[in-house]
Amino acid sequence: MEHPVRALLGLAVFLAAMALVIGRPRGLNEAWPAVGGAGGLAVLGLLTPADLLAVARETGGILLFLLGMMIVSAALELAGVFAWAASYAARASGGSGRRLLVNVFVLGAAVTAALSLDVTVIIVTPLVYATVTALGVDPLPYLYACTFVANTGSLVFPMSNLTNLLVTDGLRLPFWRFTAAMALPDAAAVAMNVAVFAWVFRDRLAGNLPTAPAKAVATRTPFFRGAAAVLALSLLGLFAAGLAERPLWPVALAAAAAMAGVAVATGGASLPAIARGISWSLFPFVWGMDAIVRGVEHAGLMTGFARIVLGGHASPAARLVAAGGIAAAGANVFNNIPMTLLMLGILPLAPRGDVMALAAATLIGVNIGPALTTAGSLATILWLAAVRRRGVEVPALEYLRIGAVTVPLVLAAALAALILEGGLR
Repeated sequence: MEHPVRALLGLAVFLAAMALVIGRPRGLNEAWPAVGGAGGLAVLGLLTPADLLAVARETGGILLFLLGMMIVSAALELAGVFAWAASYAARASGGSGRRLLVNVFVLGAAVTAALSLDVTVIIVTPLVYATVTALGVDPLPYLYACTFVANTGSLVFPMSNLTNLLVTDGLRLPFWRFTAAMALPDAAAVAMNVAVFAWVFRDRLAGNLPTAPAKAVATRTPFFRGAAAVLALSLLGLFAAGLAERPLWPVALAAAAAMAGVAVATGGASLPAIARGISWSLFPFVWGMDAIVRGVEHAGLMTGFARIVLGGHASPAARLVAAGGIAAAGANVFNNIPMTLLMLGILPLAPRGDVMALAAATLIGVNIGPALTTAGSLATILWLAAVRRRGVEVPALEYLRIGAVTVPLVLAAALAALILEGGLR
């Protein structure tokens, strides 16, 4: 245990960094308080240069994977693949507003699972907005669907959410073991989310959609076809690497190189255009937050937190519910990435047979829970910025009301599915 004064100062730095990350005064990028917080803990002596280098090594593979998939996603957007998918979802609705809502969930869940929730909120959301406004119907139910499915549908694969990557990498959890255990909770979460939204928005969904003006999507261009082929091969490569228990980042970088090559060779997009689609600030943010949590550990502040999460619970099911509930609550207070790192710091302290099940419950909490508020996850913050840029105002009380109805039910459905199948054994 560090000196009490230094520990308290470390806690103050952590809380200040979290306040700036969540509040983002004057549009402050979240990477700055994360890096600044790591620097403050280093000044206090709670982090050494060796710690900072160790954090870089630990997060390096995750960040390389994210870089590769961001390049792939940016190229797919420029090639029109996502626009084609949104257009297909509208056509497949058969003129039913309710069926269109289900199709938005299906599209969002598929994109989230394969490419990550950030792709859903950054790329799919604007396309859904353009699609539904062309139909002349209330866009908010469908826009809400984009952000909620991005959070609730991000459990199934390691690459679906940064939180998944952090946990699977930190606990050395095999790809297919993770996927097999999380498939049922993921399906339960999405199904419950669809059911709740169908009820919540029952009076705002058009019974019969008007015919939208046809918007051509160039699917026969060499860029579109090449990008679609690279996407298919990339997903096969990721699943093969997961089956072989090999790192995912080499596949992601190879896919990025292939996608960039197709873009340049076909004249479909330039490298600077693809680079503009990358969220560069995410890399220092993840490194900084990981360093901050390590400093909190060095300050001896994790012991009390571990007692709260891992303390005596009546049954294994109660332990899972407690872990998921605490993770969900913390994600809304601290944001889901810091909360994931905090939970990751205490999970190894649990009895060995409980670690994997508690990790699954934690991910259910930090993935689904943040949908309760607009500040719970970076994905929701990005979604809110995207819809506001299009002139759509999201009433804070309306969002909170929808979150308060939806999140507890979805969280309960996913945790019940996890308990039913016995967690990660």
